[in-house]
Amino acid sequence: MTQFLVRRLAQGAVVLFLVSLMTFFLINLAPGGPSSLMDMSTTVAERNARYALYGLDKPVHERYVSWLAGAVKGDLGTSINQGLPVSRLLMQRLGATVILALSALILAAGFGIVLGIVAALNPNRWPDHLVSTVATLGMSVPNFWLGIIAIIVFAVELRWLPASGIVSIGRSADIVDRLRHLVLPASVLAFGLMPNVIRVTRSAVLETKATDFVRTARSKGLPDGKIVRKHMLRNAFVPITAMLGLITTVLFSGSVVIESVFGYAGLGRLAIEAANGRDYPVILGVTMLAGLVVVIVNLVVDMLYAAIDPRIRHG
Repeated sequence: MTQFLVRRLAQGAVVLFLVSLMTFFLINLAPGGPSSLMDMSTTVAERNARYALYGLDKPVHERYVSWLAGAVKGDLGTSINQGLPVSRLLMQRLGATVILALSALILAAGFGIVLGIVAALNPNRWPDHLVSTVATLGMSVPNFWLGIIAIIVFAVELRWLPASGIVSIGRSADIVDRLRHLVLPASVLAFGLMPNVIRVTRSAVLETKATDFVRTARSKGLPDGKIVRKHMLRNAFVPITAMLGLITTVLFSGSVVIESVFGYAGLGRLAIEAANGRDYPVILGVTMLAGLVVVIVNLVVDMLYAAIDPRIRHG
């Protein structure tokens, strides 16, 4: 197990290095890169000073080495637009995105697993068809459109929930108010992820349902509920866990759209603001943080495999 962890950590470090390398060079070499921020109406001396401030007077490979040396120490540079350290901006927004992502993951996993089990226990009957319809809708309806409809229905017409933001003005310490702001974006984000969980759960439970040990358990007279909990679900959880790991990595890309629609001040909205303002250090920082999350989630999923199914061993 120790060798496996060391190997996966080394692979993760290589992945992060390649992500940083590609992102940095694409940003700096593509048309409209950092050099386009120069105001040509200023004097030559002012432009040269600005070039030196952002290191644009050096070759791109030297700038990358300098940035990488700082990134290893936790210094991701300074925001061009806000003049603040990128790491501080990321930490300010990370908590909101983590709360949104975890809430959406819990909703998608909870409802997806339950609906997948219901569909698998009633194949080709009306519960299965109903669940398949819900899954198809979740895969077909764009998140941004569903978010707009949710705002119109629940915020504008019914006035049950707030339309945007993380918290109401002057109520930053009100947990209930924060939860009310979280309901719509988390639900919309979860609805788009839930179909994948439903499909994998249904397939895994159907496959496990046809195995010999399940038939043996039924022949012994065990209750259906116990068979599902103790035998079917435990074996079906390996592919389900893999799917949860995949959708966890998708949460960050999905949150970009959701945070924009609902005005939710998280990493996704920070990425949009940085892209619109050509704040390249922030774009690079968000990309690296997303890559780090993907590496960590994949490592955790691999560890969960062995915990769920003891037959799986990592050499």
